[in-house]
Amino acid sequence: MKPTRTILLTVVLVIAVLHVGCEPEKKIYVAPPVALPPATIEPPAKPPLPVIEQLPLPAAWTAENALRLAPGAPWLRDDLPAQSLLDALDLSLGKFAAMDPDALLRFGANAVTVARLVAGMNDFRAKLAELGLSDAFFRYLQENFVFYSSAAPQVTFTGYYEPLLRGSLRQSPQYPYPLYGRPDDLVAVDLPQFYFFREQGNLPQIRGRVDGSRLVPYHTREEIDFQSRLAGRNLEIAWIDSLVDIFFLHIQGSGVVQLEDGRRVFVGYADQNGHPFRSLGNYLLEKRLIGRGQLSLQGMKAFLKEHPEIIPKALSANPSYIFFKISEQSATGTFGTRLTPWRSVASDPRLFPLGALAWIECEKPVLDAQKRIRGWEKFGRFVLNQDTGGAIRGADRADLFTGHGELSELVAGGMKQPGAIYFLLKKEPPLQ
Repeated sequence: MKPTRTILLTVVLVIAVLHVGCEPEKKIYVAPPVALPPATIEPPAKPPLPVIEQLPLPAAWTAENALRLAPGAPWLRDDLPAQSLLDALDLSLGKFAAMDPDALLRFGANAVTVARLVAGMNDFRAKLAELGLSDAFFRYLQENFVFYSSAAPQVTFTGYYEPLLRGSLRQSPQYPYPLYGRPDDLVAVDLPQFYFFREQGNLPQIRGRVDGSRLVPYHTREEIDFQSRLAGRNLEIAWIDSLVDIFFLHIQGSGVVQLEDGRRVFVGYADQNGHPFRSLGNYLLEKRLIGRGQLSLQGMKAFLKEHPEIIPKALSANPSYIFFKISEQSATGTFGTRLTPWRSVASDPRLFPLGALAWIECEKPVLDAQKRIRGWEKFGRFVLNQDTGGAIRGADRADLFTGHGELSELVAGGMKQPGAIYFLLKKEPPLQ
């Protein structure tokens, strides 16, 4: 047996022993701490930036070349009320305030401190409150801010929303499908802790479960949904009337469950089973079950409703499975803030600064009297980069959060439009 394999097996055995040997946490009484004189109390250290999953960068992209300084400011405009922008700004600023001001963010080839970014965003906010979304405000930005554009020739914008599901806290014939919380046997292994990490590749973390003395892959979607591998373990946080709706909730990452008694429960991402995401749309296209004209959320839902016999194989084609938890608020992004409908976007955090202010130019739908999309028109808008997504990878992708409700689902389900994204950074004052 090779030395590397021997050490790897030893690590897995240690993980297994630690996992199976842990006893449930016992509640004990802890005496209150003795108050210290004020002079001896040190301020708590500010947390660093959120830890983002460091997957390999796409070919031909690096954090340095993902953003480039735009040759000139774009023609600025904004199609939404200023208050929604102020709200989204405050959420990002509140999160940045708790972070290390010396932590660095990447703006193309430049490394920028959190302190500098926050100072610029505060200046932006003050001028917005003073001038509103006016020509004077736009001129101020063009004169006092630099704009970094995506180095991709074109950015494709999709939409995502917060689904509203019908459910119950009890299983019944009307609500037969479980919405699962995180299983306690799901194990995450941080490979960079082990010396063989560099020899084995650059995948930072794997997930699995302990089976005897072995760490094995966790259950797939097919095993969970159609072989009931998690049944009887008291992991259900709600029961839902549609397995297809649960599937699309997994793609969105958070949602709202409307209970029988009228109450609403917010559910958010808790963990993932470690298997890769596979596109349902690509599967249906490859099997020639739908045409490209049906390749929207609404089109795929309609097809599965009309062909329930396809559901097991179609859903199982995506082995990735999301586990949920009860949340106190509506959709929360990876940056840790509540998402603002139409003002929050998701992008690749390896390439674009998370939490930062940006301006997008894209296309929004034009609806007819029956709320059908009959065309698309250009718009410009300020947004906050407050989220990420498993399918949002590369400098040419971004995802616009549309909130929840019928219109939000309609727009998110049909949106796949060309556009551009620019990140704003306040110019540094000239040296005296």
